[in-house]
Amino acid sequence: MQPPVTIVIPNFNGAELLRKNLPSVLSAMQAYPGPSNLIVVDDGSADHSLEVLKQEFPQAHVVIHPHNKGFAEAIHSGVHAANTELLFLLNSDVAVAPDIFAPLVAYFDDPHAFSVNPLIYDEQGEVKRHAWNLRKFKAGTLKLISWQLDNALQRRLAGDKLATAYAHGGSFMVRKSMFLALGGFHPIFKPFYSEDYDLGLRAWRRGWASYFEPGVHIVHQSKGAIRSNVKFKYVKSIRRRNRYILEWAHLGLSDLLFKALPASILQLLGELLTLDYTNLRGFSFAVMKLNEVIAFRRELRKTSAFTLQDVLKNIY
Repeated sequence: MQPPVTIVIPNFNGAELLRKNLPSVLSAMQAYPGPSNLIVVDDGSADHSLEVLKQEFPQAHVVIHPHNKGFAEAIHSGVHAANTELLFLLNSDVAVAPDIFAPLVAYFDDPHAFSVNPLIYDEQGEVKRHAWNLRKFKAGTLKLISWQLDNALQRRLAGDKLATAYAHGGSFMVRKSMFLALGGFHPIFKPFYSEDYDLGLRAWRRGWASYFEPGVHIVHQSKGAIRSNVKFKYVKSIRRRNRYILEWAHLGLSDLLFKALPASILQLLGELLTLDYTNLRGFSFAVMKLNEVIAFRRELRKTSAFTLQDVLKNIY
């Protein structure tokens, strides 16, 4: 018997996304040879999401936030409502393949496995590069390393496990006890972006591993809740802010002071010349959280067995 799995989906004004994508989730649950449950956390939707869930998807256990709390809090509510150790955290703008669960579940035979995520396609069938997060510290920042799907598939066929810096927040399986031990997504990244990146790094720094499984896939659609409900300039500024926060929190002091900060200043000067004030706002937003970042660094030193450089060497 396969272990039970709970699928947790946060939803905000996503009635039509639920109609579009929940049938694929239910099909995958039916195909999975073990028990499965579905939890949808409605995060203060003002559309007809609750009506759609009640009338069209009665299989779902619905957790209701009377007011919008944001992605992380919606996930946390779903995690706490689940009664299984294995959770599949999934955005409402994602359709899944019918065979998705069993290959992901197999990773958790390893007691050190924290999370695993599948291959990610966009709606045009193109591979999303964030499906496999290989990172290295180069030119003062954490850069994504390019990879090829054929190579990833060949390595998996040869029996290799493909370590990843973090599992994509919109579609990953995770061990509930470890997620809770880490405190879930860190609140410093609210309202969105980089919380999954940080979670994966914190898990690795505890000695827990995250993997990429290219043998099964999901389709991540282009217009999710954030893009539909939040202004683009604000989203861009928050993404930049959170990139700074993540690097300031995890980088060693020498790399931070002598590589990351000078590179950031040069980039900002270039953006000032091009009047790119959106990204400048992101930097200023990060500076406003500097005291929180310092406290976060102290917290990481106390709870981590490994440095970020140790983690990057282990992944790549």
